[in-house]
Amino acid sequence: MFRTIIILLALLPLSIGAAAAEHIQKNQFASVFLKDDKIGYVHLTTVHNEKGEIEELRANASVSFLGMQVYGFDQNLKETWASSELQKMSGKTDDNGTPHEISLSRNAEDYQASYNGKDLILPLNAFPTSPWHYAITQNTLLFNIVDFELLNVKIARAEETLKINDKDIKTEKFTFTGDWEAKLWFDENKEFVKGEYDVSGRQVTVVLD
Repeated sequence: MFRTIIILLALLPLSIGAAAAEHIQKNQFASVFLKDDKIGYVHLTTVHNEKGEIEELRANASVSFLGMQVYGFDQNLKETWASSELQKMSGKTDDNGTPHEISLSRNAEDYQASYNGKDLILPLNAFPTSPWHYAITQNTLLFNIVDFELLNVKIARAEETLKINDKDIKTEKFTFTGDWEAKLWFDENKEFVKGEYDVSGRQVTVVLD
């Protein structure tokens, strides 16, 4: 179940061509909290095209739960997109010593995927549990970005004003129920602001710095 945090910490590919003049690269950081304690971070790198669409995205995440023992979680994920459609994905995750390695490529009929060396096929209408994309809020069939498990969800929307760093931010709040339990907040520009996830019975929060 801990691997579910992957969702929360998710992914991004990076690849900049010679024609970078029409593309904008952005580096951001997000903090991961367990209650009021900061337990990790996510480093995000995104490349947008001239239309503002994400073309590449990379997420490097590191989390440690401290208590009777230390629970470590490290993840490096990449995504490549074109015309708002996922084209490729690859990544490695160390979930407290348990390795997870994934790769995926899109063809005309489906996604050809591999998880720890095992070949899989995923439907094109499934969306990755990558919280950085506003489009996740429009998809009720998701797949786990740790092991490619398919997840059926229901989504409820509401408007909410958050106070972050002493600033009031108007957001859309999306509550996911079903095979994936999560809450995501996006601002008026449809950019990720905050996420909440239940991980191994513990409520984890990710906030964009």
